[in-house]
Amino acid sequence: MELSPREALITLNLIPGLGSVRIQALLDFFGSAELVLAAPLQLLEQAPRIGPRLARAIAAWQDCTNVHAELACADDYGVRVVTLLDEDYPPALRHMSDPPIVLYTKGEWLPTDGDKSVGIVGTRAATPYGMTTARRLGRELADAGCTIISGLARGIDTAAHWGALDAGGRTIAVLGYGMAGIFPQDNAELAERICNGHGAIVSEFPMTLRPSRTTFPQRNRIVAAWSRAVVVAEAPNHSGALHTATLAAESYGNTVFAIPGPIDRPSSVGCHALIRDGAILCTSAQELMADMRWTGSPRQLELFSRDSSPQHTDTPPPPQVPGDCPERAAILAAIAAGHNTLDALCCALGLGAMALTPQLMRLQIERAILPLPGGRYECSPTHNR
Repeated sequence: MELSPREALITLNLIPGLGSVRIQALLDFFGSAELVLAAPLQLLEQAPRIGPRLARAIAAWQDCTNVHAELACADDYGVRVVTLLDEDYPPALRHMSDPPIVLYTKGEWLPTDGDKSVGIVGTRAATPYGMTTARRLGRELADAGCTIISGLARGIDTAAHWGALDAGGRTIAVLGYGMAGIFPQDNAELAERICNGHGAIVSEFPMTLRPSRTTFPQRNRIVAAWSRAVVVAEAPNHSGALHTATLAAESYGNTVFAIPGPIDRPSSVGCHALIRDGAILCTSAQELMADMRWTGSPRQLELFSRDSSPQHTDTPPPPQVPGDCPERAAILAAIAAGHNTLDALCCALGLGAMALTPQLMRLQIERAILPLPGGRYECSPTHNR
């Protein structure tokens, strides 16, 4: 089977167990992906970082890969495939020591996304404090022209992406699995909104690859390299976000910030350790912009304020419920702004499900909101205001 240079690179990326470091070593040793695939087993075994097991897998590439089926799958999902050979490969990643060989993308990244790029990362088990802080920081930085980069995971990642969208700004989500399925599934709507004119979702993994303990650390290096500044918003000890911060500082020379939290909570231990080790303490978007010497003046935006959310200017004001407390009014405003699932509301409002569920039930009983398929809600258009 004769393959083009691009197809040969994609084929190497499909071989289980290789990864970008070994593929780069093979390319340096043989000169091109086509020569790697044409090499005899004995020569493959002599290549650096390649032992007998991987050499056999590479030699049998026609039995374990199908590049044409992979490209057809990508096309079915509306995913574009970019390789290191392509001119539109992201400039911020091209000079990595172990750049992604292949990038699957939906949406659009821009060459300028790496100019003022901020990675906002943290724990999946985020507290309301962490989620609210990450969302506000993402929103204010995006409002000032920064591109927010994160991993589309639960917790801090989700909050940071939503913050960028609330400002009508740009955000890039780097996945730790293949693009054929969004994980968690609750973030499928978030991913779709990112791709709809506000950035891109990106993965280096084959389309159907499932997430694992090894794929997420690989993903972290892309976030670290693409972000000129990395902010750890909330992280316990041994959090993967700390791995991202370490990579950003030590491997790519990027600036690391950490947001302090309550000193008696395990969720703050990682951030405080980073600050002790030299990360810059950050309490606002204004501080980060000043420390990075970036132009722009982030506004201190109120959650769901209509005058600072360009993408929601056509959204009608939420219905009012007699005797509304501020918290319930915020729920209605969040649903009207598009945060219309329980998880999205938890992230947007910084509240737990146990606190939100009773309020949502009351609003349904009062017909202020209507339940929709898929666990979504909408504001009732007929409710008396």
